[in-house]
Amino acid sequence: MHRRPPCPSRSHWWVVAGLALLGACGGGAPGSGPAATDSMAGALAVASPGELARWAQAQLRQRSAPLAADLLAANGVPATAPAAGASPSTSATTERSNTLVQEQGIGEADLLLGLGEHFIALQPPVAQAAFAPTTALRLTTHRRDASTGVQPMASLDLPMGGNIDLLQSGLHAAPDGASVAMLAQAWVPTTALDACAKSCTSMGAVTASLSIAPQPWTEARIVLQRVDITDPSKPRVGERLEINGSLVDSRRIGNQLVVVSVHRPLTAPDLLPAGATSAQREAAIASVTAADLLPRVRRNGGEARPLLADTDCWTQTANAAGSGNGVNALVFTTISVFDLANSALPQRSRCFAGGTEALYMSAQALYLATTRWVYAADASATKLVYPVEMRTDLHKFTLDAGSASYSGSVPGHLGWQPQRKSFRLSEHDGHLRVLSFTGSTGWASVLDQDSGRAPSPATLSVLRESAGALQTVATLPNARRPAAIGKPGEQVYGVRFVGAQAYVVTFRRTDPLYVLDLADPADPRTVGELDLAGFSEHLFPLPGQLLLGVGRDADARGVVTSLKVALYDMADPANPREAGQHVFGNAAGQLALDSARHGLNWLQRGTVARVALPVQLWAANQPSAQSGLQRYEVDLAARRLRPLPALGWADASSGTWVALDRSLQVDDQLYHLRAGLLQAWAW
Repeated sequence: MHRRPPCPSRSHWWVVAGLALLGACGGGAPGSGPAATDSMAGALAVASPGELARWAQAQLRQRSAPLAADLLAANGVPATAPAAGASPSTSATTERSNTLVQEQGIGEADLLLGLGEHFIALQPPVAQAAFAPTTALRLTTHRRDASTGVQPMASLDLPMGGNIDLLQSGLHAAPDGASVAMLAQAWVPTTALDACAKSCTSMGAVTASLSIAPQPWTEARIVLQRVDITDPSKPRVGERLEINGSLVDSRRIGNQLVVVSVHRPLTAPDLLPAGATSAQREAAIASVTAADLLPRVRRNGGEARPLLADTDCWTQTANAAGSGNGVNALVFTTISVFDLANSALPQRSRCFAGGTEALYMSAQALYLATTRWVYAADASATKLVYPVEMRTDLHKFTLDAGSASYSGSVPGHLGWQPQRKSFRLSEHDGHLRVLSFTGSTGWASVLDQDSGRAPSPATLSVLRESAGALQTVATLPNARRPAAIGKPGEQVYGVRFVGAQAYVVTFRRTDPLYVLDLADPADPRTVGELDLAGFSEHLFPLPGQLLLGVGRDADARGVVTSLKVALYDMADPANPREAGQHVFGNAAGQLALDSARHGLNWLQRGTVARVALPVQLWAANQPSAQSGLQRYEVDLAARRLRPLPALGWADASSGTWVALDRSLQVDDQLYHLRAGLLQAWAW
């Protein structure tokens, strides 16, 4: 039950000039390992009728039958995975926090929205045990109340019939406040794999080796549900869309909702029986059409129809996109833009071959990123052998009239936490800055160990559009500035770009916080460093060149001991200092931020920044936990951090999970959404 994330005008869409080799997250095409070329692989072009099917058929002929495990993952068997922003908005009469966003003016989906005097929340309808399947969602509305703080108004169960599991992404509010759009990842039963479970080439091996009995296999679908809240006391279900595929993320700018998804089609060759002949396989490949490859959409439970045509896609003959640990598979990334101002949610979509793992959007452009890599077991089968260097491909879609798309690649990858990957990218003054992990720690890389080298755990790359591509302007470290960003064996944790500066936290036994000066894109440099115990996983810029870090404390051996919130004074970038810290709980403690990028809110009241952080703490040797809101005040003038008593401590039964907790502030009131219940306290 984990959470997962200026648009083009109606008169034009993104025009594409070029795209590098693509690879899906967690997999790569044959030859996309360390020896693969990093040069541009040819320009993208709008597909002519039938061209996409011919390209896919060629890919299918180049591969053997896909691995069963890869096929399961590709077709929606839910996998458990571990799951700031701009200053709060203000009005003339009311000061309020709301969803923290990476870039000001770019909306992000969240589970709790504050709209005027009302709150809109999205939660499972009943208390769910952590990691338990969620099969329905409930939207609730509340009103600010002078006497009680908050008054429930209405609840609306959203139609999710037939789903085996759901992953709520959150709500986007239309700018006029009259409606919200709910996004969720769903898994629905499909009979294709059920009938194939014991006989197909791809499924026979896994059922024999793992003794898997036939079961209702599932396929991934994205659910987009519009809800009319013109009258918050009577929310009404509106247009509902189901789209084949897995949600990467979403962003909103104005009335335009941008949704990026990946689709891994199940084609006729995948469903052949284990004893199929080469002639039968060739016949199955030849039968594949564009309609078999591209996602379909169902509106209001109706008939599935194509989301887009093959001529809405971009092709590239040199592109050998793949997925699944070196197993060649067909993967398509779809970019869809929905008009929230129209109750029918009209949509425009484009696709390209290849996968996407992260989305970042600025006011000028949409960036998609995916890491390509392969691995194999070593001779002893005790370790995984990874390439010495992975690469991450980056694809830019500009939003101006007459726009173009450019692509490039950087060394390394964007980390292991999906909700934090977008923070590794930032656009400033026309330059894209990327902080990638290029070390070997955590990857059991025999190749790196045998080389005897101690690689830098992080690499900063600066790219800019040039000659139809994203060209690398500079990297750090480099020959002129060889000092590593981090110490040997460390991993990258918190990353935050703020204008012409960047802050990077790495950790193994201590927490080096690095300050990077990016004012000259051609000559980035490290200007400051601060070593502390523990590490910050999340970094939030505050006014007055202050930085709030949220993460863990650790002992001298690097063993995590507790939760930690720290305030850093960055007024002198060459000499950053810790202005205060609060260590609490133990190593078992959890933060809403651990699995949800919006698990913190802050509001400036005068010269004080008020911070609220949903937490869940476990007592030593106890089977139950307590959850509540940890509070802080940051004196922006005195540059001090002051912990306040936590509010709302309650037993965290099996029906609560802190990843779903949210909080907001309005004037002097603090609101906490927990287990579907919205409560209010005076700050």
